[in-house]
Amino acid sequence: MQIRRANTKDIYNIAVLKQQVWIATYAEEGIRTEFSKYVMSEFTYENIKKTLEDKSRVMLIAETESHLLGCIEIALNEKCPVEIEIDCPEIAVLYVLERFKGKGIGRMLLEKSFEHMQSLNYKAAWLTVYHKNFSALEFYQKNQFKTIGSTNFVMDGNKYENKVLLRILD
Repeated sequence: MQIRRANTKDIYNIAVLKQQVWIATYAEEGIRTEFSKYVMSEFTYENIKKTLEDKSRVMLIAETESHLLGCIEIALNEKCPVEIEIDCPEIAVLYVLERFKGKGIGRMLLEKSFEHMQSLNYKAAWLTVYHKNFSALEFYQKNQFKTIGSTNFVMDGNKYENKVLLRILD
C-alpha cells in the first residue's frame, strides 16, 4: 500500500469513495431525499477537482495496485467551530472503504497528514465526527484526539450533531 497526494486522475474514484462512506455513516436508518441530494451535489467531479486545485487544501490517498482504499483531506484555513487558542488546520475528511477498516489505513493516513501539518509548523489539528459514528469516535480517541465541544451539520434545515475533536501534534 502507498500513500500519496491525490491528483486529477483520482477524481472519479474519490467521488465514489466519498459517496459510499458518507452514506454508510449518515444513512443509518436508510436513504432519505436530503441525503441523496447532498451526496449527488457535493461529491461531484467538479467539486473534487476544485478541492485538488485549492492551495489551502491537501488530499492524500491510500491505494494498493491502483485501487483506492481511503483518503484524507486537510483544510488549512478552516476555523474551528469551538474556540481554541491555537491556529490549526481541520482534517475535513478521513474516509476508508468499509471492507478495509481495521487494517491500519486510517491511522497511516492520519500519520502522513500529521507529518505534512508539522512541516508547515502546525502544532495541532481538529475535526468533527457525527455523534452517532461510534467507531470513528473510538478510532480518534485511540489516536489521541480529545472531545472539545460540539457543532451541528445542517442539511435541508435538519441539524445533525457532530463532536469537535482536537489533537495536539507531538
